[in-house]
Amino acid sequence: MNVKIERAKESDYDRVLAVMKPWNMHHVPSEEMEELDMNKFFVAKIDGKIVGASGYKMIAPDKGKTTLLGVLPEYSGYKIGRKLQDARINAMYDLGAKKVITNADRPETIRWYKKNYGYYEIGTEKKLHSFGLDSVDHWTTLEMDLDEYFESHE
Repeated sequence: MNVKIERAKESDYDRVLAVMKPWNMHHVPSEEMEELDMNKFFVAKIDGKIVGASGYKMIAPDKGKTTLLGVLPEYSGYKIGRKLQDARINAMYDLGAKKVITNADRPETIRWYKKNYGYYEIGTEKKLHSFGLDSVDHWTTLEMDLDEYFESHE
């Protein structure tokens, strides 16, 4: 399967939200997720169709924050999420980020971030409304050290 990762365009906005809908992460803008900046998003395409997306923002000169990451369920298992995560952490690193903050609510996603990217838990944050996994009422806040990650993956 040939997956192409590229920078999102403004015209991709509706399709990005459609990718997030199966995961209940499409309520944008909302108290949980501000308006999306397509300049800070990547999309995964297969045969020209957007099947995944990931976003980020810089919250300090040396700190980034992931926003959304989702892949359509029928494309799960093809490492598309990993390619999207790699694209956004590389973009943040290139902008000067040393640390990256990520909020997640699905236990399997939290394990994935820890196992593949060296994230560690730094706290929790109560959800403001239905977003993500409804059976979990809080976000687990994770942090990763980009210098450590890239040094160990040279």
